[in-house]
Amino acid sequence: MKSILLRYVSFFLLITISGCRIKNSPPELSNTLPPQGFIGQEITLTGYQFGPEPIVSFGHSGTFVTATITNSTEEAIKAIVPRMTTGRTQVRVVTAEGTSDPLPFLILQPAPTLTTVAPTNGLPGTSVVLKGDFLDQLKSVRFGQATAIIRDSTAQQVTVIVPNNVPRGPQLITVETQGGSLTGDFLVAGTPQITGISPKRARAGTELVIQGVNLLDGVVRINGQLTDRNQTRVQDTEIRTIIPAMSTSGPVSVTVFDRLTTISADSLYIAQAPVVTAISSAEGIRGDRLTLAGQNFRDVSSVLFGNIAASFQIISNTQIDVTVPAIAQSGEVIVSVSGIGGNANSPRSFLFYQAPSNITFSPPRQVRGQEVSVTGQNLFRITEARIGDRPAPISSRTEGSELRILVPNDAVSGTITVTNRAGANTSTRPLTVVQKPVVTDVTPRKGKPGDRVVLKGDFLLNAQIFFTGAATFAPDAGKNEDTERWITIPNDAQTGPIRITNASGQDTSTEPFTVQRPIANIDFTPKMGKAGSEIVITGQNLTTVTKVIFGNGLGELGTFVIDGNSLKVTVPAGVTTGSICLVNDLGTYCSTATFTVTK
Repeated sequence: MKSILLRYVSFFLLITISGCRIKNSPPELSNTLPPQGFIGQEITLTGYQFGPEPIVSFGHSGTFVTATITNSTEEAIKAIVPRMTTGRTQVRVVTAEGTSDPLPFLILQPAPTLTTVAPTNGLPGTSVVLKGDFLDQLKSVRFGQATAIIRDSTAQQVTVIVPNNVPRGPQLITVETQGGSLTGDFLVAGTPQITGISPKRARAGTELVIQGVNLLDGVVRINGQLTDRNQTRVQDTEIRTIIPAMSTSGPVSVTVFDRLTTISADSLYIAQAPVVTAISSAEGIRGDRLTLAGQNFRDVSSVLFGNIAASFQIISNTQIDVTVPAIAQSGEVIVSVSGIGGNANSPRSFLFYQAPSNITFSPPRQVRGQEVSVTGQNLFRITEARIGDRPAPISSRTEGSELRILVPNDAVSGTITVTNRAGANTSTRPLTVVQKPVVTDVTPRKGKPGDRVVLKGDFLLNAQIFFTGAATFAPDAGKNEDTERWITIPNDAQTGPIRITNASGQDTSTEPFTVQRPIANIDFTPKMGKAGSEIVITGQNLTTVTKVIFGNGLGELGTFVIDGNSLKVTVPAGVTTGSICLVNDLGTYCSTATFTVTK
């Protein structure tokens, strides 16, 4: 009974299986070439009765994956190994007539492929997505030598975290799977960003400070020109570099690890060094307006005369109008301009001068037509000199310190004034223009040798004063001024005009001056006579006699006349015997001889 039941069940199963496999002409699968392959690899299936629309499936235990057929005939099929779990499986051919018996097949994992890395750069801790294919069956993902943490993965995408211990800079990403390994590029660095530059206006050779983030290893370019790395200090949030000599204005860029570049929002203005080629005038005074010509004047912030700042106006990049400032003292100064581009000096010095001051002169007295030396301060560019109100020609000059002027022929004594464009200055004392001497008074009008005589008038200083008959000029007696002279009557002076001569070369004479002398060596002839007779008296200085007295100077006065160097005297009535006395302004002088009166 059991035997019959077993046979029945076996037959039923056979019929069932036969119903699944065979309808009329089911396919026969005899071979797979090769018997193993990579996912995506083309393989060839051979056999029989594959029909017009065969289906190739891989799998077992109810899980099947259909392969893509690239070509088929009744006896051969070319198919692509489908994406599925790697390892041992089975392959079948299914047609409308049935399903072939399976053949074993080994599915191999292909080497992974990488199409994108996003982002391509990042700091440790950054999440990075790797996209490609065959990225499953992962063994490890490394950044350089550091193993990354894998967050999630599929065959086409893996998400990893950049390890903390990976060095900054370019690193290879190595993806290792059961099917092999691949590498890709990754930059362990944050995306650089410039947040600011300082200063925004500068000149070549000065320091530029760049602030931002992720600037480590940054290479700086200014409007495309590379800066010197030897003059650059780089930190992650700041770069300090020196602006190259030939830099031009433009944006600032920082490139890190030769891959990532950031550009400043603001452009850096490079001010070129100014150049002064000309100055409109080589000299001037306070308030004069000058023009400077040159180049690169747009950024000039100051103009100096020496060390004194001047007001100015920038007309163009090649012209500046400037006003000469007040400078403490006259002299040559350098005109300079300065700005963020640098400094520049004028090609020649500028003569600044003030109004003349502290005027003095020498000699203090001068005659017309002769020179006077005028000295003082700021005697630059003197245009006029005057003595009193008379213009005085300038005969020569030492610029800044001395003038030599000629005393005009019509000049009179007065102060000296000199003038330039800045102003004028007058001496504190007058120049005495020596003219013909003037005598207004002689006191006394007569005197004896050795006496002092006072002359008053003008232009008497150092004048030579001659008495009539004197061989030399009169000696000085203590006062020698223009308006008053004291002199001593010379021993050989005679009565007559006094002559005065001075540096003008002109003479002046006074009214006659009486020179008084004592009467001496009195003698007479005859020695006796009667009243009414005439006698002749001889002696010295008889011309000064005012009286002749007989009788020892106590008797009668005799009348007389001067006859050359003698006196002719008429003996008066009532005369008595005795000496004859002569009287002049100096006194009474009596003869040693006696005049005897006869009947």
